[in-house]
Amino acid sequence: MLTKRQKIAISSVLLASGIYALPILDETTRVGLLLVVVVASYFLSVWSIYGVFSRFELVSLFVLPVILTTSFGLFFTQFEVGMGTRFVLTLVFIAVMYTILLSENIFNVSTERNIPLVRAARTVGYLATLFVSFAFFTLLFGLGLNNFVFAASAAIVAGLLFAQGLWQIELKETDPRSLIYYSLVGGLILGEVAWALSFWPLDPPKVGLAAAAAIYVLLGILQHHIRENLSKRLVFEYVFVAAAVVFLLIITTSWGV
Repeated sequence: MLTKRQKIAISSVLLASGIYALPILDETTRVGLLLVVVVASYFLSVWSIYGVFSRFELVSLFVLPVILTTSFGLFFTQFEVGMGTRFVLTLVFIAVMYTILLSENIFNVSTERNIPLVRAARTVGYLATLFVSFAFFTLLFGLGLNNFVFAASAAIVAGLLFAQGLWQIELKETDPRSLIYYSLVGGLILGEVAWALSFWPLDPPKVGLAAAAAIYVLLGILQHHIRENLSKRLVFEYVFVAAAVVFLLIITTSWGV
């Protein structure tokens, strides 16, 4: 009988093996394998931490594993990297996926009973959300999609990221209607940010940074609002971070003047 840690390790290695093999294949086969790996990331994640899931948890618990897998898969299909770099990035994927699934398991258990590790899991989940956001939006912009498709895709993915990030605050006490409402609002705002960024002469990493910063600000404000401890000082701090990122993008962007 496998333990959950063993299942998580097996799932992480299996997904990493699929991602590692992507650059070896021809373009058509590569796309097919990427789709298989992304779908497998969901079902392997469910298998790894299998328990009693609500309908909402079947989505919120597995947003990060799926988007992380998609991000690394897109990177390996878009860029040619040496075998050594590919191996190192695969190890990074295994470490991050393993950590995320451990955290998701803690959240799942915490819906049934209180455990002391949930606070640490929230911190890991928050950091993982920012890391995944940066990676995904960087690579999404790098696909060269038209402005509308990019903004719409960003809004949908951001809505899912907000949903899982906000669900982690109250877990079993979460009000589904409020959570869906805040997730839709956050996703819509991020979609508008992505739409605006698509007109700037920015390279993909800067777009990823801006999107991750927007999620940091919006998710932070919404989480404090749900906890009912949002103050003017906190709002000012988040607005300051947003302004600092915008200023950094302006001064580091080549405007062709």
